[in-house]
Amino acid sequence: MKPLHLLWAFSTFTLGGAQRRFLSLAEALGPAYSHSVFAMDGCHDAAEAAPHLPLDLIEGEAEKGALVSRANLAMMRGLMAERRPDLVLTTNWGSIEWIVANTGAQSVPHIHFEDGFGPDERPDAQNPKRLWARRVLFRKPGLHCVAPSQVLENVYRRAWKLPASRLHYIPNGVDCTRFAAQPRSGPPVIGTVAALRPEKRIDRMIDAFVLAAIPDATLLIVGDGPERAALEARAVPGVEFAGAQSDVAPFLARMTHFAMSSDTEQMPISLVEAMASGLPVAATDVGDTKTMVCPENRPFVTPLEDADALAQSLVTLAADPTLCARLGMANAEKAISEYGLNAMAERYDTLFRERAGRERVALAS
Repeated sequence: MKPLHLLWAFSTFTLGGAQRRFLSLAEALGPAYSHSVFAMDGCHDAAEAAPHLPLDLIEGEAEKGALVSRANLAMMRGLMAERRPDLVLTTNWGSIEWIVANTGAQSVPHIHFEDGFGPDERPDAQNPKRLWARRVLFRKPGLHCVAPSQVLENVYRRAWKLPASRLHYIPNGVDCTRFAAQPRSGPPVIGTVAALRPEKRIDRMIDAFVLAAIPDATLLIVGDGPERAALEARAVPGVEFAGAQSDVAPFLARMTHFAMSSDTEQMPISLVEAMASGLPVAATDVGDTKTMVCPENRPFVTPLEDADALAQSLVTLAADPTLCARLGMANAEKAISEYGLNAMAERYDTLFRERAGRERVALAS
């Protein structure tokens, strides 16, 4: 049977949460699918994290500027006519023009993903222009949308007015077998995995680390981005920057605790990976974070602006290895039972084939 051909459009194909999910999903879906990838900024760096995947990386980039560019629309329609995909899949605001381009007699079934927001698009602070644009564009007949978090599912329904019949809640999943839940010992290593962007508030994490003043502790920051230079200038002894990593498992294995300090999240893949690694979590209360961790871990998910509370969570966890081990194992069990890669892939396979009008086939194990 001919593979189901998906054309994916990203604002950028650098290694972030949406791109990591795509690479895992492409691996899990196997040869029953083929994938073309277009990056609006022409960057395909994320493909280096999975060189074995046979991806069709489309050269070129979109014009920057206005919400809708005639040149961009013509280019997108040309790519769809040339590639002839069974489905078009767009991700986040940066690829929104594809919804406008994919209209008319030659339109292709379309699924749109929203994964997370910058500081100006938090659920409680929606950018007015983008809010109204989404309301208009999401009215397109036949357009279906995916939310990876319950918070974002509510935004789709309440703010963007998307009918429930065209909305699909599919939590992110990871290959939990890649992450080993094992006993931790030695000095505390508080770690995070994040793109170093303003909304991730790594400055807040550094402040909490300083306030906690845990003897012999290390703060391990895995990731890179535009905030790195400013954060390195702010850092104190004990703070270690590991840079961007295509395989975070060895770094998670070094950690005794996982921490998040973001202003905005939805359903972070890095949190699922930390849970699968058997780590207790201290985090700000954003997105689905509090409901994702095991119930006993929830008191350590603290109010957004309270660096003191985040620091106290770090202190309490560092002082009680038995509690950490118990929370870590419970988090690992929850990740395996609720956020596994195979379950996510099965749900996407069902959705993709329904939208493309293709029969289900067994995925490669």
